[in-house]
Amino acid sequence: MANLSIIAAGPYTTVQDSGRTGYQAFGVPEGGTMDDDARICGNWLVGNSADAAGLEVYIGGLHFTVDAPLVIALTGTPSDQLHITSQSGAERRIEAGQTSQLESGDSVFLPPMRGSNLAFIALSCVFDLPAVYGSLSTSLNAQLGGLDGRRLAAGDGIKITPQECPYQPRALHDNANFFAPADSLSVVLGPQDYAFAAEEIDKLLSHEWTLSPKMDRMGIRLTGPSIAHKNSADILSDGIVKGAVQVPGDGQPIIMMADHQTTGGYTKIACIISADLGKLARLHAHKKISLVTVTQSEAEALAGQHAAELAKQQRNDVA
Repeated sequence: MANLSIIAAGPYTTVQDSGRTGYQAFGVPEGGTMDDDARICGNWLVGNSADAAGLEVYIGGLHFTVDAPLVIALTGTPSDQLHITSQSGAERRIEAGQTSQLESGDSVFLPPMRGSNLAFIALSCVFDLPAVYGSLSTSLNAQLGGLDGRRLAAGDGIKITPQECPYQPRALHDNANFFAPADSLSVVLGPQDYAFAAEEIDKLLSHEWTLSPKMDRMGIRLTGPSIAHKNSADILSDGIVKGAVQVPGDGQPIIMMADHQTTGGYTKIACIISADLGKLARLHAHKKISLVTVTQSEAEALAGQHAAELAKQQRNDVA
């Protein structure tokens, strides 16, 4: 058993894994990483299973120490770096998308990020935290998981069990391009697109949208032209999925993210395709995006293509 000690947590750092699926019918949010691509790549780099827990960091500012040898990797950003300082004061910088060996007493600092709005830090260890519905993921709204169901703070300590395996240096095949910022996201229309006239759906697809600063793990609000309903924004509450694009009464869409509520009573005009959810999660506030419609069959094909690209990142023998 070893310790991970938080010196500074930045504005929003939580423990996240692949989430708790299968419990939304009981009112339990799925949660999990906002950017599954970053989690999968980071865990591959350090030798963990793909669904293992790590540290999800918004904006940066996380600073912590470890008292045991570990392997570490930063993913989810094309260009940011980890600053690692040894007990002797020697500092080195590690690029995103590759591994580094930590020694006991090393401190790790992630400065304010420029390449992404959030990132994932993978460590070759198991967090000694209680699983809630099979997951360590922190869900703040439900106060579940992680460390007491809350974001991390300066002075926190987490018990960890290092993975006992030889250090194997690894790097993603093309980290910079794979995690590059996007300016266009694909959506499948529905399930309540019938609640909007054709010209209102055209507004969604023909205008640029700005990501509002009103964003968190629950949802991302877009600002742009107001989308009007034929009748009312309200429907009988039904299930919500990650990526659903709700349109409340003010006509400004809200994209549901990892900590979305389990049911909702606003119309859902469209849904971001699974292949693009990580791209959306990485975008900073005030970023402008456009939305492009695809069919369900096209979305499934894009999901397969994305899975192949993700697998390619995890091969060191790719030329």
